[in-house]
Amino acid sequence: MNVQDNEKRISEKRKKLGECLVFAGLIDGKTLAEALELQKIQKKKLGRILIDMGVADDKTIAKALSEQLNIPLIHLKNLEIEKKIISMVPCELAENHLIIPIKEMEGGILVAMANPLDLFAMDDLRFVLGKRIHIAVAPEGDILTAIEKHYPRDIENKMNFGPAMDEGIEFVRRKVTEETDLTDIKKILDLTKRPPIIRLTNAVIADAIKLNASDIHIEPQKDSMIIRYRIDGIMREIMKTARHIQAPLVSRIKVISNMDISMRRKPQDGKTQIKYGGKFYDLRVSTIPTTYGESLTIRILNPNASNMTLESMGLSNRLFEDFSNAISLPQGMILVTGPTGSGKSSTLYACLNRLNSPTVHIITLEDPVEYDIEGVNQVQINPLAGITFGSGLRSILRQDPDIVMVGEIRDFETASIACQAAQTGHLVFSTLHTNDAPSTITRLVDLGIAPFLISSSLIAVVGQRLVRKICPLCKKIKDPMSSKIIKRLPASFFDKKKDTTFWKGAGCELCNYSGYSGRIGLFEVLIINQALREIITDGVTAEVLKKAAEGNGFQPMSLDGIRKAFQGITTIDEVFRVAPPDIIKTSEETIIQPLEQEEVMQEEELQEESISSFSTVRPYKILIVDDNEVILKILSGILESEGYLINIATNGTDALKLTFQEKPDMIITDIIMPGMDGVALIKKLKAQLATRYIPIIVLTAKDEEDAEVESINAGADDYITKPINAKRLVARINRLLKKSVVK
Repeated sequence: MNVQDNEKRISEKRKKLGECLVFAGLIDGKTLAEALELQKIQKKKLGRILIDMGVADDKTIAKALSEQLNIPLIHLKNLEIEKKIISMVPCELAENHLIIPIKEMEGGILVAMANPLDLFAMDDLRFVLGKRIHIAVAPEGDILTAIEKHYPRDIENKMNFGPAMDEGIEFVRRKVTEETDLTDIKKILDLTKRPPIIRLTNAVIADAIKLNASDIHIEPQKDSMIIRYRIDGIMREIMKTARHIQAPLVSRIKVISNMDISMRRKPQDGKTQIKYGGKFYDLRVSTIPTTYGESLTIRILNPNASNMTLESMGLSNRLFEDFSNAISLPQGMILVTGPTGSGKSSTLYACLNRLNSPTVHIITLEDPVEYDIEGVNQVQINPLAGITFGSGLRSILRQDPDIVMVGEIRDFETASIACQAAQTGHLVFSTLHTNDAPSTITRLVDLGIAPFLISSSLIAVVGQRLVRKICPLCKKIKDPMSSKIIKRLPASFFDKKKDTTFWKGAGCELCNYSGYSGRIGLFEVLIINQALREIITDGVTAEVLKKAAEGNGFQPMSLDGIRKAFQGITTIDEVFRVAPPDIIKTSEETIIQPLEQEEVMQEEELQEESISSFSTVRPYKILIVDDNEVILKILSGILESEGYLINIATNGTDALKLTFQEKPDMIITDIIMPGMDGVALIKKLKAQLATRYIPIIVLTAKDEEDAEVESINAGADDYITKPINAKRLVARINRLLKKSVVK
């Protein structure tokens, strides 16, 4: 079909999309009325609302419009568009009106539209192009895909401004297996070598390493993508950006991890290695399909972890002595217990490092092998090759080992072989998932291990958790709950002659204003002595075992945590979070978690719930930074009248702290301020992924052209001169917030 200039004919009909779809029989009047009511609330395009309602899809809508308006229907899936054609229509215009230019023809431009009845779009096109417009219709999904393919994205463009975040990171390419189709791999690599995606991928990984994150989570949402890091065991949201970034970012990571990017409906595992800051890091990558796309997780394996020592674990003097004596025995089984992420593997590696010498033969069975230890034979679990924990343990026992480390005891077979190995001259290390050390014995009984076999093979159990350490640079605040907590603790826990208190971190730039930096272990060590062996029988409970152990000096890890809080290593809040001492029985009295603290937390939660119940949409939050009180009052008045939430800082240092604590959607900052000035603030914000994409408007005086240029070069998104014009300021704020990749 020849394409004609249909702009005039469409304009003359003056139909609306809903009327056209009703006339085509695609929807009825009642459905249209419901969709229009929803449109008032949701502020979406009518076509999108009809799709969300499930009454039509984008292809059906496009076909109906094509037939009713007698204009061509174009399929964009495999259509290549020249760059010079794309450059004629700005990205913002294409996104706002869901249009894409196709080609030049008959003295004009052929443009595909999701809604060819959008007269405002035609007006904008006419103004921008200055040429005749030939209209065609295409499904909304096809247009969005084409926009994503042909236009550079805001988030990608912003990687070009501000301080580079991905310098010094290098992916170490692993050898491709013989079965790999080298031609296909090359094609895939070509697709994912676009500089913006490469920079974003590198920036995410480099930023995570700098922040000492253990994991990176890339999670698709309905209309966005969230990147989160696990730092010191706590998940921290780093950025929230447009949904279209997710697919190329995940594909890039899958390619460098030797994964199949065409497989999106099945979980996959991959790995790669990078070099950053002179160190090599192994990355373990895992994907899983979710409702809104593939969720991807990267585990960052720090090379320093393989050099872990028992001395650096954080064991108290008594526990260190008991544990050291246990691992020095020639045979027996030692188990480390705790939930996932409690540091069990690090403890096992510390034990192997201590025992590793040319005079002993050590073999490990791991899933996966996380760190390489020189002088130790490490075996990777491979069920497809028949290497499971059970079968693998049988095989390595025939290799004449002195010491055996099994990554985890999961079933009767593995537990039984481990116990037998411990009785036949081997020192066996492994892990088990239990809440505490005494529960380990009952867990082994539940797995089917005979009590006599447990009592004759088990020599020690270590229970552990990880707590965050107080940042050493900002440990300045005394916990206001100290006096109330101390009243509930046994007198033997502290010296009444000294000023005993708990501490907190005030928050500083080093710890990203969290008050914490690094982690340390809380431990309990259960030594299986003769008294315990005598009571290990069928039906024995963990509570009975615990009471018997306490009679021999055993203390739960909660007490170890309280001691570390007294020493100022961690906070009492961290101890209550990780190993909550709701009721800790000791030889002297009972320690009860302060009810006052619980009540305060509950009251704060109720207040948050009551506030959030008034509105389902959070208003934008803007941080104003200026040391001039008059300017602060003027700006606050203007923005509050527009419905924005306001935070105020009078210098760059306070502004940096508030940015991490309050997570504003925009920052308006002056240049000249005491302490940290505006330019230095911008550079620090642009140097971290969590704050890099927050829009920043700089306030400048009319004669400060050099400062204006300097701030823009540092990464500021816009500037406005004083005195402030309210309309101009609000317009620029709305423009930046609309384009912002973070919300």
